[in-house]
Amino acid sequence: MPRCGGSQKVTRVPIRSRLEEYCTSVERIHISALLSAGYGRPVVFLHGNSSSKHVWANQLELICSNGRPVLAPDFPGHGKSGNSSTPASTYSFPGYAAVISGLLDQLRWDCVDLVGWSLGGHVGLELLASEPRIHSLLIVGTPPVRLRPQSLHEAFYADDNMQLAGKPDFSETDTIRYGTALMGGWKHLAPTLLNDIRRTDGNARRWMFSNSLQGIGSDQRHTAENVSKSLCVVHGEKEPFVRLGYLQSLNYRAIWKGKVQVICDAGHAPHWEYPRAFNQILLDFLGYRMHPKKASGIQDLRLQKAAYPSDSG
Repeated sequence: MPRCGGSQKVTRVPIRSRLEEYCTSVERIHISALLSAGYGRPVVFLHGNSSSKHVWANQLELICSNGRPVLAPDFPGHGKSGNSSTPASTYSFPGYAAVISGLLDQLRWDCVDLVGWSLGGHVGLELLASEPRIHSLLIVGTPPVRLRPQSLHEAFYADDNMQLAGKPDFSETDTIRYGTALMGGWKHLAPTLLNDIRRTDGNARRWMFSNSLQGIGSDQRHTAENVSKSLCVVHGEKEPFVRLGYLQSLNYRAIWKGKVQVICDAGHAPHWEYPRAFNQILLDFLGYRMHPKKASGIQDLRLQKAAYPSDSG
């Protein structure tokens, strides 16, 4: 497999006018994704724990409309993808990363940019460490950690909401509490986001959390501090899970613009809560220069996309 270089490779596939559902099987698991074709380096969006591909509603059409190929899969155990029959291995950072590598194989993409939120950012860091087809990575709501209790304690706030991240069985109270913490409060919480949490395989939370505590995965801090590929780190000012001080303490080798990008007033999901601010960072990182008139319409996109059909139905 050729190594991902600095120049932008043109990927030529039949052009689709819009994002369409793409269904396939990877590692014997049914995988559902949104896919659009185009020209240039593809952009792959990775969602968070107990979420789905639709959490990127504010970004997918934007990147698609600018001509880049886009892929946004549901991880196993999430959204429309199937549950794993081998949860202990699949529901881990390396397990999810293997699924993404399998998708790249099927699409014959040999150089991509990754955008990962929360769990998706951890999977992105796993790929950045081992997958030569990754050109760059933007992470949001994700601390690059060593998978050891001390490092996890340094990177994350320890509270009741954080404990829900690894709880297999959710009550309705758990669903609402976790959803509001994930998405920056009740005002940002569309009903379908709650459905994503309800649908998630409880084993996905259980094993992801357990595997992380057992050190199953790469040393993400080492990756962030040593890999030469561009890494953009985005953080919400009111982030409830991740410590900004930890993010700023790392000795990054190739952090974009030399510092962590902090979005004012945002919580754990800046891409959903404040899409205009997030998308300006995203477009800049991907090499776009957005016209101010186009940027003015981004903020309204979240409200329009909040009514997408439920995956659970």
